[in-house]
Amino acid sequence: MRKSVAVIAILALSVHAGVAAGETDVQQAIAAAKAAQQKADSLQGAWVTTDKLIEQAETASAEGKKEEALKLAGKAQREAELAYAQADHERKHWSPPPYLLPK
Repeated sequence: MRKSVAVIAILALSVHAGVAAGETDVQQAIAAAKAAQQKADSLQGAWVTTDKLIEQAETASAEGKKEEALKLAGKAQREAELAYAQADHERKHWSPPPYLLPK
């Protein structure tokens, strides 16, 4: 009997620890998405859809939908990284057309 009580207590604690880790993972994923979005915005290349994904991830997290929140935060981070890459490429390779250059 004592053995089964100890096993149940250990399982209960491990389940609780797993929930807390999930919440931490979600918050870290959202923070990473926000940081990537700020990086893209630093080149004025942030995409409009990324902020919406971050908001949806925060809402899903608040509603306890951790898996959905992680998925949305990951998508937001990927979008922000792509936006940064696009803005950086444009910054390095774009030049104004000749008719816009001063004479």
